[in-house]
Formats: sequence, structure tokens, C-alpha cells
Amino acid sequence: MPEQEDLMDNAGHSEQEGVPAHSIRADHDARMAWWREARVGLFIHWGLYSLQGGFWKGEEVQASYAEHLMLRAKIPVQQYEEIASEFRAERFEARQWARLAKQAGLQYLIYTAKHHDGFAMYDSDVSDYNIVQRSPFGRDPLRELAEACREEGVKLCIYYSHSMDWHHPDSQGNTWDFPDNIGAYDDVESWINNEDKRTRYENYLSTLALPQVKELLEKYGDIGLVWFDCGHKITAEQGTAFVEQVREVQPNCLINRRVWLEPYGDYGNSSDNQPHVRVPREDWESIATFNDSWGYKATDHNWKTAEVVLRQMIDVLSLNGNFVINVGPTGDGAFDPKSIELLEQIGAWMQINSDAVYGTRKSPIGKPPWGRCTIKDNTLYLHIFEWPKSGKLVVPGLRNAVLKAYALADTEHRALPVHRLSEDDMVIDVPQELMSLTIPVVAVEFEGACDASSVSLLYTQDYPNKFGAFDADIAGPTLRYDTGKKDRDNLINWRSLDDEASWKFRSNGRGIWKVALEYGADDKNAAGGCYELSVYSKSTGESVARILGQVCSTGDWYAFDTVDIGSFTIPHAGEYLLKLKATAIEGDSLMCLKRIVLEAN
Repeated sequence: MPEQEDLMDNAGHSEQEGVPAHSIRADHDARMAWWREARVGLFIHWGLYSLQGGFWKGEEVQASYAEHLMLRAKIPVQQYEEIASEFRAERFEARQWARLAKQAGLQYLIYTAKHHDGFAMYDSDVSDYNIVQRSPFGRDPLRELAEACREEGVKLCIYYSHSMDWHHPDSQGNTWDFPDNIGAYDDVESWINNEDKRTRYENYLSTLALPQVKELLEKYGDIGLVWFDCGHKITAEQGTAFVEQVREVQPNCLINRRVWLEPYGDYGNSSDNQPHVRVPREDWESIATFNDSWGYKATDHNWKTAEVVLRQMIDVLSLNGNFVINVGPTGDGAFDPKSIELLEQIGAWMQINSDAVYGTRKSPIGKPPWGRCTIKDNTLYLHIFEWPKSGKLVVPGLRNAVLKAYALADTEHRALPVHRLSEDDMVIDVPQELMSLTIPVVAVEFEGACDASSVSLLYTQDYPNKFGAFDADIAGPTLRYDTGKKDRDNLINWRSLDDEASWKFRSNGRGIWKVALEYGADDKNAAGGCYELSVYSKSTGESVARILGQVCSTGDWYAFDTVDIGSFTIPHAGEYLLKLKATAIEGDSLMCLKRIVLEAN
């Protein structure tokens, strides 16, 4: 597989068996209440690196993330310190930051108090390497931001890089100034038995990192959460020390999973910019950027549209996650115009549809092909990504009696026609005028406790039925999900005949379905073989359909191509299991499967 830049975002580091979840206590639900209500937040990456904008000595540094400037350019500590003497931040306005978050409908704000470069963006009593004592700005932006957030009703949260500090002689990452240090990409096993490295690293933790976390929680009032990073680079005992430090000072302050690994922390995290996930646990959070870099990068113009960001946000909400979008202010302390524009567009959508966001929970009807669903109390919120050409929106899985359906954009909440398609499914007649809106939302009020099925329904019109790789249940010794990042929503390492992927679905009757696979496969020496795609009745366990096929090279693992492989018949209404497995593997792997697509014939 092609190599990718190591972004140190805990990707691939998950639950450790047999390790207790230190944060799970009787009052966990009470501590989580504000976070579960908020659902959406703003991340802010701002530091000395922001002034450089991805450049060093006039040359662009090749790094996906501009905040990794010091590491990627191997800038000596003494030279990097000199950036602080130029840091004036003359356009920084804490109230504007808090107000922009509030106007965008973002309920909490995570501020980078110290990133991996080690420079404290607040008035630290523990170290004079901070913005107040080392820069001509000379003020404490965190104190001003804490006050502004309180005024705007935004929950203040703090990011703190606890495991890495490229400025400290005993920490991890900086081996160009300190050759005997732990390397930026070294795993714990490589240094834990090295007495010198371990002792010096523990000195960094005890004399700088832990005391700075303590003072951050003591100096700035109530903090919603401390967002730790790169916890996979420390031991469980060291992670525990940070958990205990937070609990000692502010028992109600939340802690994210990256304080160490699963199951630590109050909630889980996906990797950075990971739009496709296997949900790690009930409470979890996804973080994303408007472009590519987290810190300001002058050449990064790969902006997402507001609709793309909203779709990603809604997908996360439908899976019971919180969504945090990032802005990297420029070195002078201002939000760039494009970020402001996108925040305003998100705010405009939230003004109409915030009921479908705040306090909502996981979709009880799965992932319909037309969009996503959230739920709050006795109301489903249907977020429509793809409009039904027929004007008939099939809502799968809801068995409850419907009291009323209406568009949130309709201030009069006029009832839309609703009728039953089956015991499990219903149809709403949706007006064409909603098509012009960005992601219109239809509210469905129902009677009683929610009674729903999350098993995918086969749609006979308007939409193809897509069974994505990340929605598959996989089994076998080698088959794995890819990273879930952009263009990596596929399965990898299909190397065993015992590997298989399967999906559950429902059918409302007999039908013939055209079948296609979307996959990537390298040349014949590396990938290929034969496969069997079967459909099994859930009630009898018997196979009702089967297609045999051979993998053809697409030229590269990630050159995805959609290949028609035939058709099969679903004999009657009921639940089924769609299963794909190899019957022969030639070379290194069968394929990188992205999805299976069924369309009514």
C-alpha cells in the first residue's frame, strides 16, 4: 500500500484489552450532560507557527499540517524561539472569536494552550516560554477568551499537547537539538526500558506538563474539557497521572480519549479529518478542518464547501458523535476571510435547523440512501442530502404512528402528507420547493417510545442501494478497515480465504437487482483472485442468490472502479445477509473494496 505522512493523530491506536476505564464513574452521565446537548464545537489552532504560515526562511515546508513546522523543517530551538519576538497579534479580538463561534451555532470552543512546539499561548507561571513573557503581544489571550466565552455563552475548552514538546530537552520529538531524546515517531516500546530516556521524559512530565495542566485548570475558571493529544506515545500509568490531575482540580471537566488510548477519557475520538468511522463507543467526537491544515497555512486553498462540512457534521451526529470544526487564525490573530464565510454559512443553516442538532442522539433507522437521521424525544429529523426525483421520501424502519411531518424551514410547520408503505416503512410527500435549500430537514413527530429498525431497506426507485465498506461487519485473520480518511473508506489486507465482509438488509418484496462492486486492485502480481457474493435468508439461513466473479486490475489499490458483475433475485419480503468472500487469492491481496451497489432492474 502507498505510504502516507505520519500525522501522529492516534490513527490505528485503539482499545487495550484488560485496561480499566479510569474516567467511568457514577456521575459520568451528569458530567457529560452539557457535551451531549452541545453536539457541535469550534477548534482553534493558533501559535508561533501561525505567523510563518507554512514557510521557513522563505521556503515552503512540505508538511500537511502547518503546526508541524518546527518538526518538519527541523528548526533549532534557538531559531524557533526568535519567532516569538515577531508575534504581535495586533488583530486578535477574543470577543470576535467567541462571537463567530456563537453565530455559527457552535456551542464549545477548544483553544490550543500549548501545541507540540512547546510555546504556551497563555500566561504560564510554570515556564517563561509563553506569549506574555516572550512576545511583544504581551497579553494573555486565554484570559481574554475565557471572559469572552462566558459573555457569549460558549463553553471554553483547552487543548494541551501533553506527550510531546519539541522545545523541552527531556521530552519527545526534537532529536536535531537533543539527539538522545525520544524520536517523534518512536513508539513506547522503543524507549520504555531505556533508563536515561524514560527518566528524563518523566522529568518533563512532572516538572512541566502536569504542572501546566494544573495551572490551566486553576487560573481560567470552569473548563469544559481538556483535549489531550498523541496519548499513544505515553504509558497507561502516565496517562492516568493526567486523568488524576484533571479530576483533582476540576472533577467535572471532561477528558478526551487521546489522554492515552481506549478506554481512557470520558469520550472517544476519531482520527483527524476522518469522515468514515466505525463508532468507537457511545460518546465520541470527530474533528475536521475547513481546508487541510489545522494551523494557518498560506498556500492551503483546498477549501471544503459549507455543504460538505454540514454533511460530514450531520453524518457524525447521526452516529451519536459530536462534531468540531477547526479554524487556524493567521499570525496576527484574525480569522481568514474564507473561514469566516464558511462559519457564516454554517450559522445560516443552524439558525433554521438547530432543533435537529442540539441534544439529538443516534439515528434509530440507520443510514437511508437519501441522507441521515437524528432523533430527540419523540421527533425524527430527516436530513435530506439527495432529493427523491419522485417527490416521495421513503422513511425506513419507523413503526410508530406518525402525528405530523413538516419541514423545519417552513415557519408555519404545515403538515406534509404521510402514508404507510409497510408495517416498518412510511412515505412522505415532500414539496419540490425544498430542493433549493442546502440540506433541508423534515421533522417527523411520532407517538410513544421509538420503535424502529436500523436494518437497511432496499429502495426500488430514486436511489441506488450502496453497501459501504465501513458499514460492513468483517471477519477473518487479515481483513481490516482502512483509515477512513479522504479516499480511504475501503477494506484492506484481504489476504485470507477466511476473510469475509457482510451487510444486513431488508426487502419489501420480490425483486431483481443489478449488482456492481466498486474496488481498487493493483497489477496482477499484487492483487486479484476470485470471489463469491451470496445472499442468505435471515429466517432460514439458506442461500437464495449467488454470483461468482474474478477481480480485474484497476491499475492501483486506490484507483477505484465500478464493475458490473451481474444480477440476482430476492425471492420475497424479509431480512437478508449479503456476504462477500474470496474463493481464490492471487498475489498479495484480493482487492480494496469500497462498496457494493444494488439497483432495481
